[in-house]
Amino acid sequence: MTFANPWLLLLLVPFGLLYFFWREKKFIGYSSLCHVKEPHGFKRVVIRLFKPIFFGIIFFLIVAIARPQTRYYNEETALRGREIILSIDTSFSMTGTAIETIKKIVGDFIKKRTNDLVGITIFGTDAALIVMPTMETQLLEKSLERVQASQAGYQTSIGEGLFTSITALFEKEMGKKFTIKELRNSINKEYLADYAISFIKEMEKRDILKNKLIVLFTDGIYNIGISPDRPLRLLKRMGIKAYVVAVKASDVTGVDPEVAAQHIMELQEAVESTGGKYFHADNFDEVARFYDEIDRIEKDKIVIETVSKKKDLFIYPALASLFLLLTSIFIENFWIRVP
Repeated sequence: MTFANPWLLLLLVPFGLLYFFWREKKFIGYSSLCHVKEPHGFKRVVIRLFKPIFFGIIFFLIVAIARPQTRYYNEETALRGREIILSIDTSFSMTGTAIETIKKIVGDFIKKRTNDLVGITIFGTDAALIVMPTMETQLLEKSLERVQASQAGYQTSIGEGLFTSITALFEKEMGKKFTIKELRNSINKEYLADYAISFIKEMEKRDILKNKLIVLFTDGIYNIGISPDRPLRLLKRMGIKAYVVAVKASDVTGVDPEVAAQHIMELQEAVESTGGKYFHADNFDEVARFYDEIDRIEKDKIVIETVSKKKDLFIYPALASLFLLLTSIFIENFWIRVP
């Protein structure tokens, strides 16, 4: 416990001296009713309590105005929902119809997410975080309007888009203990390195892996950056599902058709290994199934804000002082009588 005005506790010093002198009866003499016959029994005990009660009133009053408080505690604002990152392919192959199809699906998806935190990343040659997970629908819609093809470069790096989406989900939790660069290096191998395993264990320890997912909007063909199966392997190990809404490319991809088909097949297999699914945007029924699939994912607690607060405790000594005051009034008016 702490005090907001601890210097006011100095008032207890003269108060303590006054109480000491009263106990020792070192007061200057004055006329009194000491020769009047004192009452006996319980009434006598009650009358003798009058002065201790008076000092109790002053003591608790001083403590109250010093404002006792608890130490800082965290107060969470939370709700039940999901945390979703929408990762949009903005490479050159998305020019025209493809990017407009994606924006239409994403726009409809955002409107359906009433209690979910939604963030947006984009990827082309590079990847970028556009909006951190938020419930601000208008912010998401305005940001989506500004998304254009070739915004992050002409080539397609699906792996970078996935990795940026992962860091967007855990940016607040990474702190100083984990860095994006080290985490990226630790997953860009044939296996998950110790650094990545340590990251996973820390997130599991904090119990923050539930109700998170990533939705990828792309043609499924990549030609630069880390292989998509590596960040997807990390997601699988953490128990986080990834989904793909596949859009047919509007322009040339710069990838041999056979290689492109192989990329799409590998991406579909890697996504399904996380427990997610692969949908086709040109099929209305599949898009509807995509919405339903996300809605079926169990909601969990999402902490929106954590605020450090102190709780005031002055009410308790104030009530004690008031109680003693009322008691003294009762004693003075109903028990103390001068014959």
